[in-house]
Amino acid sequence: MKKICLFTTGGTIASAEGDTGLIPQLDGASMLRLIPALVEVCQIECQELMNIDSSNLQPEHWVLIAQKIVDNYDLYDGFVISHGTDTMAYSAAALSYMLQNLAKPVVFTGSQRPIGQADTDGKANLLAAFRVATADHFGVYLVFANNVIHGLHAKKLYTRHLNAFGSINAPIMAHVAGNQLIWQVPAAQKPEGLLSLRAKMDQRVFVLKLIPGIQPQLIDMVVLAGYRGIIIEGFGAGGVPNYDCERNLLPAIERALKAGVIVACVSQCIYDGTYLDCYEVGILAERMGVVSAGNMTLEALLVKFMLALGQYSDSDEIRSFLRDNTYGEVI
Repeated sequence: MKKICLFTTGGTIASAEGDTGLIPQLDGASMLRLIPALVEVCQIECQELMNIDSSNLQPEHWVLIAQKIVDNYDLYDGFVISHGTDTMAYSAAALSYMLQNLAKPVVFTGSQRPIGQADTDGKANLLAAFRVATADHFGVYLVFANNVIHGLHAKKLYTRHLNAFGSINAPIMAHVAGNQLIWQVPAAQKPEGLLSLRAKMDQRVFVLKLIPGIQPQLIDMVVLAGYRGIIIEGFGAGGVPNYDCERNLLPAIERALKAGVIVACVSQCIYDGTYLDCYEVGILAERMGVVSAGNMTLEALLVKFMLALGQYSDSDEIRSFLRDNTYGEVI
């Protein structure tokens, strides 16, 4: 049987009622005892990394999780990470970029209802995650409601529905049906290089969601606050307002770019991606140097932006890294 390591981080799946609402309390061994069917799937060892609500999870926790995988890489055939759902898509995207030459499965999962409740989805999700972790397919996945989602394409779509996550701009990788895995995407060729960790990042990235009537001065304030990168959540295909002279964002974007701040644009729409080369409201921004997110989710773009700023100092190199689609954005 394959040997899988469970890293626990907290989240709803590990929660129980406290004085002020649900709070993570259970450890990995306590959760595993509730799923006797796992003894037929694989050998499991647990490591407790943290026990927090994922709303409190920070970029430095991504580094901790990734480093633990590197440290334990030769000891296990795969890894499962139990995680809160609210920021799980960010963590899955982070590890997708940070773990270079990954040749084993790393699987995130969690639940919408605590594993100790009678109506929990946590038992089924954990069981499915361990099945994926024993598969021959490698990479970072998010497993939820029997769907296997690429780590760079996951997004939480529902706050309560048990089928909480969608695969954005990419097919579902596989479905879990009982003890069977039905893969929709063929396994990729394993990398030849050794596993390495890209962990240096700069967190000074601001996300600005556009609304009708937004004031350009907000961009100037972000620059003055010391941010090195700005992600604009544009309208539709990536529209940036340029009509009203008092609320034309382009002059403020130009000032930001001249100050050395990198600006990228992602669509507010969930599906189909960002295309700045379609309408004037996108083309003019792109001509100034705004980077289009393409089919990246906001979660994936944010993580990639932080890593780009941490790795490069030259603006052209940062933009090139953001545009590089060799890390799984296109499947």
